[in-house]
Amino acid sequence: MRLRHRMSGTTMTPIRRLPRHPHPHPGESLSSWLMRLSHANAQRLSYLTTHLTDNPNFWHSDPDRHLRAEIFPALTTATGLSEARLRELMLPQFVGTLFDRLHPQAATRWALPYAKRLYAGQRGGAVYCPRCLEEKSGPFLRLSWRLSFATVCPEHQLVLRESCPHCGAFFAPHLNDLGKGKDWSLEKRLPFGWCPQCECDLRGTGEPAGPEELAFQQRLTEALSTGRMAWDHLDHVPALEGFDVMHQVLSLLFLAGPWKAVQDVTGLPVPASPPARPNRTFEDFTFEDRRLLLAGLRFLVSDWPARFVAVCTTARLTRKPLVVNMPVIPAWYDEVADRFSRANGRRPYKRIPLAEHLDLDGIAARRAQATKPRERRRWEVLWHYHQQPEALPVARRLGMSWDFVARTVNRYNLYGPDWMNDANRARSFGRRRLLDEAQELELQTYIAASPGKPSNAELQDWCEARIGHRPDSSTLWMYRRGVAHTRLGRRARPSASEATDLFSPRDREDEET
Repeated sequence: MRLRHRMSGTTMTPIRRLPRHPHPHPGESLSSWLMRLSHANAQRLSYLTTHLTDNPNFWHSDPDRHLRAEIFPALTTATGLSEARLRELMLPQFVGTLFDRLHPQAATRWALPYAKRLYAGQRGGAVYCPRCLEEKSGPFLRLSWRLSFATVCPEHQLVLRESCPHCGAFFAPHLNDLGKGKDWSLEKRLPFGWCPQCECDLRGTGEPAGPEELAFQQRLTEALSTGRMAWDHLDHVPALEGFDVMHQVLSLLFLAGPWKAVQDVTGLPVPASPPARPNRTFEDFTFEDRRLLLAGLRFLVSDWPARFVAVCTTARLTRKPLVVNMPVIPAWYDEVADRFSRANGRRPYKRIPLAEHLDLDGIAARRAQATKPRERRRWEVLWHYHQQPEALPVARRLGMSWDFVARTVNRYNLYGPDWMNDANRARSFGRRRLLDEAQELELQTYIAASPGKPSNAELQDWCEARIGHRPDSSTLWMYRRGVAHTRLGRRARPSASEATDLFSPRDREDEET
């Protein structure tokens, strides 16, 4: 079968069902499946993806992170797979457990930067197992290998690799069909197992992983599927909180002091080639250096928080590096970080415990059901405060006053969830009327029956006889306009017609005097 390119703005070749469309393996990534799809139909990878997506630069981005909405119907038509099944092959399924959001290209915690310089293969981002590449059922790349904490193959319990052991080129199997290496349409076997630079065989045996490394990766993998992460002395914590704290602890190991303290106890070597840029992240390190940092992480989170506190004390760390750049600081981690706070004698802000009227999911549901901005704002405060029970950080994050956050929490604790509803809570916020309906009707009759317009002094005497005090001239002005309250005030300089109509000669004499 020969494919023709679809060109934007011209006549487009309709998408048809491909002759062969292999089903994805359990846990396979979308990029791996697209490579196998191209090889099964004896097509060059770039031709197939350009035909299906109408984008010749498709491989300049990361298909495992993001696909345009119009690409899913084309893939469904060509392969018969539903959009839901295709999304199971992508990283956004981990939003809410591994990261709070996933940007299509920007750096994201735990997501390897596969998209950067992908076409040239100058940046690591894909790893492989040498035993998986020689499977008779057909090799494939797992989606979990796109995560920076993945260092072990769960099937063969071997340490993964990110580069060719012969020439050191990064593992980039798609380059075999993008101008380098082997032509997929001419190879009987899927060329996952060849280096596109030196064409050496990448298959074979690898290095067995240690039991601690295996157990730690299994612990993180289970957290992805269950949404709960096991944590020493805390039973379980939400997976998103656990991953955020682990990534923050890894950033501490970039510093010389904490790493020296860990090295003195564990004997771990110094990372061989750390990134040069100052705002480096864990994902910027090479695969071997990531393994070293993860070994240090395993040491720090074990026996929590004793080892962590001891290392931070030895390194003389303050609270700031422990929490800097964290989107949300979990309460159980914030309590440990507060031990290193140096507030220069300032008293800490009083912490108000949140009553257990609703759990976090219940608060989120009530926030989604809110119909008014004021209600939604209150539930937003409670949602953030439930995760970090401290008024000042929540106020800074939401751009609100500390007093508003504290009052919202206090009244929620006292009155419960129903207080959040914006229904005036059975209170009337309008001003009390000066006269009741019967008195207003009587005043209207009095003004109409008077031969001339009564003066302000006469109206004040009339009101004092009935309500016990003399109203001011502005209030009397409103009653003159129709014996009813109004938001329209008195003009500073009324026109001549208005003055003649509304004021009696006696009123003008009073004003002149």
